[in-house]
Amino acid sequence: MLKATQLSKRYGDLLALDNFDLEVAPGEIYCFLGANGAGKTTTVNLFMGFLEASSGGAFINGQQVIAGDARLRSLIAYIPENVVLYPELTGLENLDYLSRLSAKKYSKAQLQAFLNQAGL
Repeated sequence: MLKATQLSKRYGDLLALDNFDLEVAPGEIYCFLGANGAGKTTTVNLFMGFLEASSGGAFINGQQVIAGDARLRSLIAYIPENVVLYPELTGLENLDYLSRLSAKKYSKAQLQAFLNQAGL
């Protein structure tokens, strides 16, 4: 399902991720633990397509993740440590915006039903 092969990310002179290898099978739940600066967020952002790898590759279902391409993002779930909501948006608007980041489009009625199911 998820695979990283010699995945590296460099920010100028800072090497944030160095030849990282990973394989996560379908149905497995995986958690990154480590000190600040260990490369956890960088790795997740590479898999989500928010960043471009300096070298190596991130793959979802055998397809290489390309920065800016949201089509594979809908196949995985990511729950950040701190969920950031936009205070200028309503709950419904936040849900719509965050859904669209994962290439999902729901009607207003569907979004309202999701909020109702969650007791919000």
